[in-house]
Amino acid sequence: MKILILHTFYRYPGGEESIVANEIALLKTDGHEVELFGFYNSSHSISEIVSLLFAPFNLFSMAGVVKKIRSFQPDVVHLHNWHFAASPAVIVACHRQKVPIVLSIHNFRLLCPSGTLFHDGKLYHDSLKRSFPWRAVFDGVYRNSKLLTFWLAFTLFLHRKLKTWQKVNQFIVNSDFVKSLFLQSSLHIDPVKITVKANSIRDFTFDVEIKREKYFLFIGRMVEEKGVNVLLDAFAHNGLPLLIYGYGPLETNVRTYAERYSNITFQGILPNERVAEELRKCAALIFPSTWYEGMPITLLEAFSTGTPVIASKIGAMSTMVQDQYNGLHFEPGNIEDLNQKLRDWQGLSEMEKMKFSKQARQSYLDHYTQEINLNALDSIYKRAINS
Repeated sequence: MKILILHTFYRYPGGEESIVANEIALLKTDGHEVELFGFYNSSHSISEIVSLLFAPFNLFSMAGVVKKIRSFQPDVVHLHNWHFAASPAVIVACHRQKVPIVLSIHNFRLLCPSGTLFHDGKLYHDSLKRSFPWRAVFDGVYRNSKLLTFWLAFTLFLHRKLKTWQKVNQFIVNSDFVKSLFLQSSLHIDPVKITVKANSIRDFTFDVEIKREKYFLFIGRMVEEKGVNVLLDAFAHNGLPLLIYGYGPLETNVRTYAERYSNITFQGILPNERVAEELRKCAALIFPSTWYEGMPITLLEAFSTGTPVIASKIGAMSTMVQDQYNGLHFEPGNIEDLNQKLRDWQGLSEMEKMKFSKQARQSYLDHYTQEINLNALDSIYKRAINS
């Protein structure tokens, strides 16, 4: 099968870039002919302004995709991120060239300009059932800018009117929770077109002989919606050892806590090649997000190494982490509940903790292996082609 991958790269590589790279390698290993056609959001002010102006319908991106389709002749196109350099015009290009297109949903951009359904420190649902999200515009949910939020809202509104999203043959979402949000929204996507597919990672392996240390681990971006402040306040009160890796706007706050509290250690960015090593050594991974995560790669990495996860019960974490099986749940944003679950964990015997580790590993084998992902992609592409 010939597969064309479309993706707009973020300025700072994250989970989506990892997913795109992983799936391309996976498909090539299986014998498919795969090419990537990338778009880039420039950091140069003038280029960025031009891209933003064309965000509703970028004719240059559309022409580029048409040219690529004519030269490569793909059986199917898989679009990951269109925001904002590609624009939804690339979907129209595929439709006009009569090539089936699959769209992976990695965030909530189609439902709300925020992209996260999170604003001003709390969940933001106002846009879900509105034809035009005026409240989101007035609140400036995108980059805290009313103007940019309006322009993105207009982009989404325009393509609803143009029925661009109806031109997509198959949508991929990461969980039943995300699927339900889209089906309950004003987007009116045909349920038959939405497939739930988990992401996957290569097997980091699980070694029962490795003795875990006493500290807890956090790996992630230093942003409010990741629950960083909740994490810091909890460990400032409980005195338990915490090792933090990451970067982002809250990094200064993290460093301040690390200097003030001897049990909190901040080590900056964790190189990819050391992720498995750190996960294998920690007592458990702490995942305190307060927004609807898609499918965090960090959780898959934890399960692959047999690392239990103590996570907030919200969005993807409410199903990926099974309470009392591969980890523990706590109420999102609740510092006392997080500390209670940490005390519960501390009270477990070594045998009970090992049982959690084995069950975390089983979660990876049951849902997140490369083989499972490859079979799912193959099935989705065939449904798109046959449709």
